[in-house]
Amino acid sequence: MRRNLYVSILLSAIFSLLSPFNVVAKTIPIESFTKKAQFDQVKLSPDGNYLAVTVPQEDRNALAIFDRKTMKPTYVYRYQEDNYVSNFYWVNNERLVITRSFRRKSDEQLYTQGQIFAGNIDGTKADIIFGFAAGFKKGGSSRLNKNSGPDRAFGAIQHLLPDDPDHIIISARHMDHDYDSPVRILKLNVYSGKKKLITRTPFGNMRIGLNSKGEPVFTTGVDEDGKERKFFMIDRKWHEIEKDSPLYDYNFLSINTKVDKLYLESHLDGKTDALYEYDFDSKDIKLIFNHPISDVHTYIREPTTRTIVGAEVMPDEFEYHYFEPDNEYAKIHMALAKALQGNDISITSRTNDLNELIVRVQNDKNPGDFYLFNRKSNQLQYMLSKKRWLDPELLSERLPINFKARDGKTIYGYLTKPLNSSQPVPLVTYVHGGPYGISDTWFFDTTPQLLANRGFAVLQVNYRGSGGYGLDYEEVAYKKRHSLIQEDIIDGTRWAIARTDISNKACIMGWSFGGYSALMSPLIEPDLFQCSIAAAGVYDAQYQEDEADYGRIRSVAEGAAAKKYGKDEQLLKEESPLSYIDNLKTPILIVHGGKDRRVPPEQAEKLRRELDKRNLTYEWLFKEREGHGFYNEENRIEFYEKSLASLNKYLNK
Repeated sequence: MRRNLYVSILLSAIFSLLSPFNVVAKTIPIESFTKKAQFDQVKLSPDGNYLAVTVPQEDRNALAIFDRKTMKPTYVYRYQEDNYVSNFYWVNNERLVITRSFRRKSDEQLYTQGQIFAGNIDGTKADIIFGFAAGFKKGGSSRLNKNSGPDRAFGAIQHLLPDDPDHIIISARHMDHDYDSPVRILKLNVYSGKKKLITRTPFGNMRIGLNSKGEPVFTTGVDEDGKERKFFMIDRKWHEIEKDSPLYDYNFLSINTKVDKLYLESHLDGKTDALYEYDFDSKDIKLIFNHPISDVHTYIREPTTRTIVGAEVMPDEFEYHYFEPDNEYAKIHMALAKALQGNDISITSRTNDLNELIVRVQNDKNPGDFYLFNRKSNQLQYMLSKKRWLDPELLSERLPINFKARDGKTIYGYLTKPLNSSQPVPLVTYVHGGPYGISDTWFFDTTPQLLANRGFAVLQVNYRGSGGYGLDYEEVAYKKRHSLIQEDIIDGTRWAIARTDISNKACIMGWSFGGYSALMSPLIEPDLFQCSIAAAGVYDAQYQEDEADYGRIRSVAEGAAAKKYGKDEQLLKEESPLSYIDNLKTPILIVHGGKDRRVPPEQAEKLRRELDKRNLTYEWLFKEREGHGFYNEENRIEFYEKSLASLNKYLNK
């Protein structure tokens, strides 16, 4: 799309807030992959007169608001060092609410204080409207009552109440309570911070469903005993749905505008996701949509009413399916998908009259562009790119693949190959985390693109246990992370190196469960992999269940963790890579963060001690301030440099 004068002015205004960037060469610098996106969020005001954009800076980011007539900033919200805008929302034509995250001096990973901020387009009336510091003014005290001011709770925005410009709906979890304690649902005034209690959830760790008016309709969750429970709001009280109810076996998604139909989801015969519609009057449940291979990746929802008008599935790349073709919003989405064919689209904001919309597009070689669509003129105009320094022409296609596992089951995944390679290239098997319910997708993925740019083919296996391919595909791998899952990864690697365009040399790498697999697979097949890069991995399964952060949330520990990983001591020993460490022949790069709360750093120390005892070859990359993953750009660069050095050493001999 050709840039017009409006877009040029916008770019000029925003880029004045940014530092220069490097033009990429054919070998793309590591820094171009690790550099933060310039624009994560771009949103129109409800009347379309203003535009708000998040702009990264060296040690924080800013929220810039532009008058669209003049394309001059009306105000730029710049917070102090190590303060970041996480998200923002227009609540009316003059005011935004903002959630922020912070970085401690001792910790690279961002964290939230659960506060909600608000401010006008010109910077006036800017204040904390919810949280422990709400209502306090610099250098003085605050006159407060129980309905406004400080609240020792973590707030989360649940509904923007488009018909009520002064209020939003939030949930609030008390700081002194654990995740399994009930949370409050509050109506919050975006100017005064005054709060009104609507209800409390029956217990914690619950998802609440609101109708288009912001009224609670249902809530679902797992209690402290690991039992899934569901409730309807009737006459302002929660009523539990009994196990013999026809609705019990469905997941609740949302309610339509008239509040006479409920959207449900269930796995059809234990297979892939199926969307259903429940009629409150007739009590009938009707099947609306199901794909035979793929679960629903995301639902297409009408923005104001949240009515589900379509679904996106990803059996290989992606597909859109519409089941309300006469719906106005569905028609807009269909037209945009056709105009931007080959790109995934999502509408990030729109004016109240649906005349103007901002559309984010992405694909396997593009991390994201933003376009402005005007319905009256029927024009689609390019606005901004998340990472404009990455040239899609220099990046690789992500090829959907499938292969047969040793038991005959079809396994899915993606293969990213170097551009224009005339000779067989070495392989890196890059294993995703989770393992359960997570999957690799077709969209742009930094690590495979970087490795392909350096001459490696990258295999990503959506092994059994991964989400996206039905309930049976996932549940069959419960308590088999050391066996069935690794067999799928190994079978995929063997399938890949048997191809004529890939050599017979392979390394394995991954983060979290991928780090676990980067050690476990070479222990099972000591001669298959030439090297291993194990990052933030679990190596002692019993220690993990005792010490991981999720173990302190009873509903998670008793529900998902016990069901998926098991609690039996013998099983956990069998699932521990350290139980088989004498089989290791593969040189390994161990990567971990000292502030990792999900997989405690003692996991890496345990592995290191066992390798030292046996005089086995390894390298070590430990960053004291990092958490579960590397967040600091310099540390990410060092990780990639060390990883590439290891891959080149063992794969390009």
